[in-house]
Amino acid sequence: MNKLLGISLILLSFTCFAKSPKDSVYKTYNLKGGYIVQVKSLRADSNAVVLIHGKDSNMLNSAEKSLGLAALGYVYADFEKTYIMATHLEADPVKFEVIEKATGQTILYGQSVFYKDTVKKLLMFDGLYGKGRGKLVLFNTKTNNAEYFPAPTNTPCFCCFCWKVTSLTDTEVQIQYENLKHEKVIKTYSRK
Repeated sequence: MNKLLGISLILLSFTCFAKSPKDSVYKTYNLKGGYIVQVKSLRADSNAVVLIHGKDSNMLNSAEKSLGLAALGYVYADFEKTYIMATHLEADPVKFEVIEKATGQTILYGQSVFYKDTVKKLLMFDGLYGKGRGKLVLFNTKTNNAEYFPAPTNTPCFCCFCWKVTSLTDTEVQIQYENLKHEKVIKTYSRK
């Protein structure tokens, strides 16, 4: 009887004092508009990114714990209607998703932001999927509109800070890059 009571007390103490992995919040990001992004334990075997607004929550992404928290990413930038969740693993370039706060939906994928204007609320980056694949993307964070420009192909560089914006107006964008002869070249794109 004493053994049974002892075992019961041990089990009860583990139950009362053990921390549930569901309660583990590893990182919290407070975003504009009252939104919160949390990186937390989902179950004993996985972690998740959750977008919270008031009483509503939306799980955006999850990964096995064995992949580590870096696989889920971090908040790179916060804007009025959207935010950017970036992931940087090992030698890979910084990859990111532009996520609409109201819906929790990814509206663009990209990598390596090479231009950021915090006054005009513009970003320019390499597109990854869909319409942006192989394109340079100019994204207006105020309107959530994107303009797509073909990435130069006469260059030995195809990723990660190959491009430099030298001029950006309402009518054109100028990009500087290195061509196959290792010369600096300026390419001008007309804007819509």
